Amino acid sequence: MSDPADLIIGAAIPAYRNVESLRRCLASIIRVSPLLAANISVVDDSGDGRLDAILRSHFPQIRWTIHHENRGFGASANDAVAACTADIVVLLNDDTELLTDPVAPLRQAFCDPRLFAVTFQSVHADLSLREGAKRLIWSLGMPRVLHNPRDQHSAAANEIPSAYAVGGHAAYDRKRFLALGGFDLLFEPFYWEDVDLCWRARSQEWKTVFLPECRVLHDRTGAIRSTFTERMIRETTWRNRLLFAWRHASPVQRVFLELSRIYHHASNPVFRRAYRAARERYRAQTTST
Repeated sequence: MSDPADLIIGAAIPAYRNVESLRRCLASIIRVSPLLAANISVVDDSGDGRLDAILRSHFPQIRWTIHHENRGFGASANDAVAACTADIVVLLNDDTELLTDPVAPLRQAFCDPRLFAVTFQSVHADLSLREGAKRLIWSLGMPRVLHNPRDQHSAAANEIPSAYAVGGHAAYDRKRFLALGGFDLLFEPFYWEDVDLCWRARSQEWKTVFLPECRVLHDRTGAIRSTFTERMIRETTWRNRLLFAWRHASPVQRVFLELSRIYHHASNPVFRRAYRAARERYRAQTTST
């Protein structure tokens, strides 16, 4: 992929039930990026085909996949990327809106033979920063994601590193995404699957960067917070942090992880429930493989 002009850029959107959010997302792509609009795949993960039924005639150029039962973000994103016939796939949540045309900067960025993924800048309605470059640290053995203002800039031109690409607004080398198996369903229904994917890419010496010139509006409550209780979200977040840690922690980090487990187990009932769930899921996957 040495010539930027040869790279085909497409879009993949896992969508769930909200017709108006998806309509705005698709309309923004068509308005802002005609080249990207020519290659869009959408997975209707509503379980009843409602999005396809309502929007197919309005967006006849879209390649639709219908899940006849809700399978969650990871599975839907994987299917959307697989269905998109492009070299580089822009993966967008259905509640985002494209603000800038990403084609030119992505073509230039992916000339780097080591690049796996690009994370976009997402902003609120007032255009203030919502998400950008990410940093992952190990705090007493537990992985933690930071959103530091200083991480949004870099001394190196066109090279702002990011620990991972946010799955709701990112671009991936499609062949590499598929070679890694996409998002691991170990983390379903949500959170940490995008961190895990880019961490597995790091083991292949593939890198992830932040391109602030690729911007999306993301200012609404998404499917997760509109569907799941706060308790479920907290438990799932803890569970998936543990699953990520067990997979990726170094030997030294594992020592601190055990100390952290003892502390949180004694003081945090949410952690105790999450730990039991993580242990059961981890053992089930290990047994099946």
